[in-house]
Amino acid sequence: MTCPGCPRYDEERRVCKDGKMNPQRREMANEVVRVYGLRVICPFNDFREELIYARSGPLSRKKD
Repeated sequence: MTCPGCPRYDEERRVCKDGKMNPQRREMANEVVRVYGLRVICPFNDFREELIYARSGPLSRKKD
């Protein structure tokens, strides 16, 4: 989703009302997460789910 189409976008100030970032490239998203953390990424960002999985690792790890 692009920011201007989002109901949380302030057209007048041209910023997200929630203070979220919406990087358009995967490399930019990785850098934003590295610097600011995952919470700053918009929930509608195309790469967010991938970033969550990459940061959490496999959900089921067996211990032998």
